[in-house]
Amino acid sequence: MEPGIPSESGAADQVGVSPDNIALEHSEMGRKPKRIIHCSDGVIEEYSSDEDGEDETDLLPMVDTQTLTWGPYLWYYTQFAAVKTFYACEYMGEKLAYFFGITSPRYQYAISEFNRLEKEEKEHLKMQEEERTRIRDEISEREARKENSRRAASMQIPTNI
Repeated sequence: MEPGIPSESGAADQVGVSPDNIALEHSEMGRKPKRIIHCSDGVIEEYSSDEDGEDETDLLPMVDTQTLTWGPYLWYYTQFAAVKTFYACEYMGEKLAYFFGITSPRYQYAISEFNRLEKEEKEHLKMQEEERTRIRDEISEREARKENSRRAASMQIPTNI
């Protein structure tokens, strides 16, 4: 199944989108997303199928407030006000988080610093190993020269030719 195309079950499909190509995705799909969810690692657009015609307003029960007594009447409007206040706070919280830039990972600086230090440590160890190898080669070359000098001296072969 392709992303963004409704499934046969009628469930909403989710497509991961980076913030840089949101406009590109809208123009390519030709459909408006049901919801846009902003996460710390990108944006998720949620599309719904054509059979899924339910909105949040359809989920609220239809109540005739004129026929209610005082108790249920107050309870209904308290519940209604609480739900609307919650949705307003959620919306404003999302917008403020995006505005202040707190949608990014909280400790990303620590992760980046750890990766940088780890890379530096590997480079340092590699340089130390190269230095040890160079010193080992120089020592073995000196020993080989000394050994060749001893053999040449024992054979009485002139070394300055």
